[in-house]
Amino acid sequence: MKLTKVIAITLVVMLSASVASAAIWSSTSFSYLKGTDYLMPFAEDEVLYDASIMTFEHASGWEYGDNFFFIDIKRAADQDGNAYYGEWHPRFSLGKLTGNDFAFGMVKDIAIATEINFWEGNRAYLYGVGFDLDIPNFNWFAINFMIRDDKSIEDETCFQVSPAWSMPITLGTMNLEFNGFLDYSTAEGEGAEAQIVCQPQLLLDVGGLMDKGGQYYAGIEYQYWKNMYGIDGKDDNAIQFMGKWVF
Repeated sequence: MKLTKVIAITLVVMLSASVASAAIWSSTSFSYLKGTDYLMPFAEDEVLYDASIMTFEHASGWEYGDNFFFIDIKRAADQDGNAYYGEWHPRFSLGKLTGNDFAFGMVKDIAIATEINFWEGNRAYLYGVGFDLDIPNFNWFAINFMIRDDKSIEDETCFQVSPAWSMPITLGTMNLEFNGFLDYSTAEGEGAEAQIVCQPQLLLDVGGLMDKGGQYYAGIEYQYWKNMYGIDGKDDNAIQFMGKWVF
């Protein structure tokens, strides 16, 4: 995917989300990550490399649901060019759409969950149902159950479950956040294996130490990808140092 197309998609999503969510809430951030020992998925032998990643994220709530969008721009050390990967997650609240209360047990609301993944000219479309959960000590916790249709694989779909969370942690005068997600998808395509992608992160609110809480964060993110691209035994494990600016 060309950089101009990536920028265009980003601006469109930002504009639509900002207009829709102007009266409710929104959060936008830019992150820089630096890691080592990323696994090259399609090499015959185990090939590891260093890389840096720039991530743009936007989350917002609007009258009938919520949006989450991110795009990664990854540059491997000693290599030319960048790799791009992005996702857009628009969800539609059944409670807000109908005016009814769908809460039960720890479930706060039910949503129609949709998702678009895009990378290097490829697309995947996901659709299903999502649940917002009320779990003690978490800022929020959501889980989506979806059908995944990867257009780079002909006539194949699979099932994906995706929990995501944010939990505050206080240690003395320091405020931290434990955020992350996990995607489990069943095998999609002939000869493919089920995949797990998990990226938990622990970030210190550095700005809070300077009376600018909620703006500047620093910490680590762990990337685990089992059976990358459905390839049996190709498991990526990488610790990434992370800085984040929320604006």
